[in-house]
Amino acid sequence: MTIRFGPYTSVRPLAGVHRCDRLIMLHERDRTNHLLYRFDHITDSVARRRVFDRFLKTAHLDHAHILKIQSVGYDDTGRLCVITDYPGNQEGLVTLGDLLEARAGRLEFAEAIRLMGQLLESCVHASQQDIVHGPFTMNELLVDRHGCTLVELFGLNQALHNQYSTADARSEQTRSIIEIGYLLATGVQYSDIVSSSDASKPSKFTKRNGKLWDAWFALALDPMNGFETSQQALDTMPTDADQIARLVELKPASPVKSMPNPKVSPKSKPGLVFSRFRRSPR
Repeated sequence: MTIRFGPYTSVRPLAGVHRCDRLIMLHERDRTNHLLYRFDHITDSVARRRVFDRFLKTAHLDHAHILKIQSVGYDDTGRLCVITDYPGNQEGLVTLGDLLEARAGRLEFAEAIRLMGQLLESCVHASQQDIVHGPFTMNELLVDRHGCTLVELFGLNQALHNQYSTADARSEQTRSIIEIGYLLATGVQYSDIVSSSDASKPSKFTKRNGKLWDAWFALALDPMNGFETSQQALDTMPTDADQIARLVELKPASPVKSMPNPKVSPKSKPGLVFSRFRRSPR
């Protein structure tokens, strides 16, 4: 069945996501491809309004790693519809999960850190507009034809479920991105790690600043510590001399509890370096 929405006509359906149909659409005048997200009927009027308002706001986001929203409205049946750019190829969309599978479960360390950084940068940009998404999953993170990440429908998770405060949504989205980065870099789900082992340490996969990466990931993913914002995570990633200098100059805010993963030598004490960003227990 052909689906029409304004000047767009459906070309073919794709796998659905976020409780909505997803279709490749052709702009009849420009002859360009786009994505249509056509949501199931949202019966809760408050949630319906919250999601619509969120899309109106996110349509103003303009960032290299956020999928651009071009149009928001309702079709003839009253279903919420969102038109975005089409970042896929002739075979369809590629998610971060697809890329990981194609690479046999692990990326090169430098590439994994680059993609993680792109996602953190997108969160910083959205936070400047007071837009948060909450925790991300691999199936809502796309990879475009140039090998860069794109967040699909930024902010929708929080708008649909409204389960976090703004502060918690911001910290949870940061943590989820770092968990994804850890998986991309090591091939291991951080939640599956029971104890410290060389096989799961990022330093096993990079010769540059390996111990600093071990400490950075350990603190970022510790449930009693971590980063409140993506900007904090970016500012202390040991990727260049300036950021390493900022990391080293940080002062401890309070005594640091020992962390089981990874083990840290008393000499380096990276936990003290990061303790400024500890979160209090919820």
